[in-house]
Amino acid sequence: MDSNDSVLYNEFRKKRVKLFKRLILFVIGFFIALPNVLSIFLIISLHNTNSSLDKLSNELNILKNTRTELISSEENKTVLPEENEIEEDYVLKVLPDSKEYEGQKRVYLTFDDGPSRYTNELLDLLNEYDVKATFFVIAQDGYDDEYKRIINEGHTLGIHSYKHVYSDVYSNISGFKNDVDSIYDYIESITGEAPLFYRFPGGSSNTIFKGDKDDLIDYLNDKNLVYYDWNVTSKDATNGGLSKSQIANNVLKGIESNSEAVVLMHDANDKHSTIEALRIIFESLKTRDDVIFLPITEYTEPVQHVIKKSEE
Repeated sequence: MDSNDSVLYNEFRKKRVKLFKRLILFVIGFFIALPNVLSIFLIISLHNTNSSLDKLSNELNILKNTRTELISSEENKTVLPEENEIEEDYVLKVLPDSKEYEGQKRVYLTFDDGPSRYTNELLDLLNEYDVKATFFVIAQDGYDDEYKRIINEGHTLGIHSYKHVYSDVYSNISGFKNDVDSIYDYIESITGEAPLFYRFPGGSSNTIFKGDKDDLIDYLNDKNLVYYDWNVTSKDATNGGLSKSQIANNVLKGIESNSEAVVLMHDANDKHSTIEALRIIFESLKTRDDVIFLPITEYTEPVQHVIKKSEE
């Protein structure tokens, strides 16, 4: 290679080296700049996304507010029924128990003479089996909590007598009125609720009162009291006492014989066998779909031994 060729080769080589260096610098610069470019692109994208989300959020709020206004407008509209539909639409219809529970044996457990030292145990047992009952009570000092618990746990609290002394209750119409008023006021003062139901001491068919029983019934009507007797008796008040099995059998037989069984039982200090019998009764009937236990309410058909003459 002559000197001219050598000079040309060296110049070519230098140009190639410079080009290669520039290429390397370009690649390095590109990779250095790339993250910054990507960061700027992401920032712009996020900004646009946030703007879109804000716009969508505003549109949703507008839709919600519009829907709320429409619902509120619909709820506030007063729709007047046709003249011949007013009674149909605005009268609360409640079926009597006989229709509401048609096809089932309706059992109304009723407990006279309480409260007693066993009342809380009795209420615990009823709660255990989810059974509601009816208590026809007398005036007993020191049992305010029991009276209130009966009502608070969904049972019916009726009145029976103030002190359950037959000679006072049935001495004459004045004695009867005084007894009813006394127990009525006593229970209302403790519970804050006026009683609605009554059970005659000895039942309405008792032979102790010698006057006209229509007078007694009239007074109960004046007090807005409905009286209930029974058509099934547990006989738990039999002199000498019955065993828990005998009491349970009396009740179970009575239930089988009646589609509506108003059962007479007692909540008294000497009647623990009644509570023991109840567990037998509940266990015997707990698988029966055709038996339902209910408290007496204004929708219960009264079982009454004596009916006012004018109503017979």
